[in-house]
Amino acid sequence: MKTFFTFLVFLFVTLCSQSQTIDHNYFEANREVYFQFPISTQADLSLLTKIISIDKVTNNTVYAYANEKEYNKFLEYGISHTLLTSPGIVKEVKMSNKPEDLNSWDSYPTYDAYIAMMTAFQTTHPDICKIIDAGATVKGRHILFAKITRDINARGPKPQFMYTSSMHGNETTGYILMLRLIDTLLSSYGTDIRLTKLVDSVEIWINPLANPDGTYHNEDTTVNGATRYNANGVDLNRNFPDPQAGQHPDGNAWQPETIIMMNLIKANNFTLSANLHTGAQVFNYPWDTWKKLHPDNTWYQFIGRSFADTVHAHAVSGYMVDQANGITDGYEWYQVEGGRQDYMNYYGHGREVTIELSDDYILSASLLPTYWNYLYRSFLNYIENTYYGIRGTVKDAHGNPIKAVVTVSNHDADNSQIYSDSLTGSFYRMIAPGTYNVSFSADSFITRTISNISVSNYVASTYNVVLDPLQPSEVTANGAFSNYSLLQNYPNPFNPSTTIEFEIPKEDNVTIKLYDILGNEIRTLLSEIKKAGHYTLLLDASHLASGMYIYTMHSGNYVSAMKLMLTK
Repeated sequence: MKTFFTFLVFLFVTLCSQSQTIDHNYFEANREVYFQFPISTQADLSLLTKIISIDKVTNNTVYAYANEKEYNKFLEYGISHTLLTSPGIVKEVKMSNKPEDLNSWDSYPTYDAYIAMMTAFQTTHPDICKIIDAGATVKGRHILFAKITRDINARGPKPQFMYTSSMHGNETTGYILMLRLIDTLLSSYGTDIRLTKLVDSVEIWINPLANPDGTYHNEDTTVNGATRYNANGVDLNRNFPDPQAGQHPDGNAWQPETIIMMNLIKANNFTLSANLHTGAQVFNYPWDTWKKLHPDNTWYQFIGRSFADTVHAHAVSGYMVDQANGITDGYEWYQVEGGRQDYMNYYGHGREVTIELSDDYILSASLLPTYWNYLYRSFLNYIENTYYGIRGTVKDAHGNPIKAVVTVSNHDADNSQIYSDSLTGSFYRMIAPGTYNVSFSADSFITRTISNISVSNYVASTYNVVLDPLQPSEVTANGAFSNYSLLQNYPNPFNPSTTIEFEIPKEDNVTIKLYDILGNEIRTLLSEIKKAGHYTLLLDASHLASGMYIYTMHSGNYVSAMKLMLTK
C-alpha cells in the first residue's frame, strides 16, 4: 500500500486544486453536500473513505457525500472537486396520499400513506402478517417491519429472513418494491404455490423504509429533497460497529436508527438478509471493510450470479451489469467501514448482501412497475436460498432446544460460524457444494461432530442433532465452574414461570436483566455479588404479556443473552 506521503504527492499533482467553502446555513438546511473528484488508486480511496461517505466509484471518478464536519476535513487535502446537485432533488415526483391510490405501484406514498399501508397489511391479513414497530427515528417517525409467515404468533422451526431498504433516505427504488413485495406475498398466499410455500417455510421480515427522516426530509408529503443522511447528518451505513475499524468507525455515537437495527438483529437469529440501495446496479457481497475474502466467498458469488443472471433474463440489455456483470466483492469496488452488511455478517453471524437496484436514486415513479418486473423473481430466488445447505435442529435428550455454536471445520473464520436458535434449536447453514465436517457445541454439553456431510446446490442436507450433557466427573475434569456461562431457561416456551441457570468461575458481581423483543428493559432479575458456583433463578412472568423476551447476564467481562418465549 502506498505511504501517506505518496498520497500527498498525488494530491499535489492533481488538476488545479480548488477550495470551496459552503456556508453553515446550507448544512443546517440540507444536512449534506454531494460532489465528485478524480482518484488514481485503491490505496488513495481507502484513505478518503475514512473522512467522507463514498457513494460510488465509476472508472476513476469518485462520487461522495459529506456533512459539514466531513466536508471541511476533506477541504484540508486540497483535492480538486466539483459540487453536484443532490440526487434527492428531482424535477418532479408523483406522490399519493391514500393507500388505495398506490395500487398501480407507479407513485411514491406520503409518509402518512406509508403508515396506513403498513397498518392495512396486518388488518387485512392478520393470520400471516404482523407489523412490528421497531422504534422511533431522531424526528419520531416509525421504523416498521412487516413480519410475514404462517402461524404468525408462534416462533416455529423455520429460518428468519430480512429485507430492509432505503437506509440512505434518497435511495427510494427499494422502498416501493418492498411495499409491493409485501403486498404480493400476502395477496398470493393460498393461491400461488410458490409464494405460499415461502410464507409457510420462512419467517420473512421486510422493512421498506429504514431512514424515513432522510426520505421525508422536506416534509411528509414528498420524497423530493430527500437526503442520504439521517436527521443528525449521519450516514447510517457508516455508523455500525465494524470488525476492523471498531465500535464507532465514523466517530459518531450510534444513531437511534442504528440502535434499532442492532437490537432487532440481537433479538432474532436471521439466517439471510439483504440491504437495498440505489445509485448503481450491482449485487455487492462481503467483505466491505477487508480485502481478504469471506470464508463463504464461493457461495456468495454463486447466489449473486443467480440474482444477476435472473435479472438479465427479464430486463433490458445493459441493466444490472455494473462491476463484474452485476456482482462485486465489496472491498474490490471500494472500501466501506461501519456498514450494516459487515455488521450482520460479523457480529450477527448471519449472511447479508447489499443490492444496488437503479442508477437513479429517486427513480421516476412511472418506471417503478418496470423495475419490479426486472427484479421480483430475483427477490424471491434470494429468499429461497434459505431452503438449501445444511439444516436441522440441536436439542438435548429430552427434546429441549439448545443454543449451540455450529462450526464448519477447517472452513469457518472471522465469526462466520452460526448459532442454532435458542427457542427452537433450529439451524440453517447455507454453504457452497462440498463435503464438510460440522461440529455442534454448547455450554455444559459434549461437543458432537458430524463428518462427511455432502452438500449440493439447491438441496438441503438435514441433521437433527442430540447433545449429551457433561457428566459431573467430566465437569470436574474440565475444571469445575471454570467459565462464565448463561444457560437456556427451562421449560421454554413456558407459562407462567421458568428457571434460568448460570455459572461463574470466581466471586464476582452478577447482573441478569429481562428485555422485550425490541430491547426495552423490563426489569433486573438479579444484581449482586456471588461466589464461584452454579446458580438457578426463578422467573415469574405472570404479569407479562405473551411473546418473546430476552434475558442477559453481565459478570466481569462476560456478556451473554438468551431468548425465552412466554405463552399464555
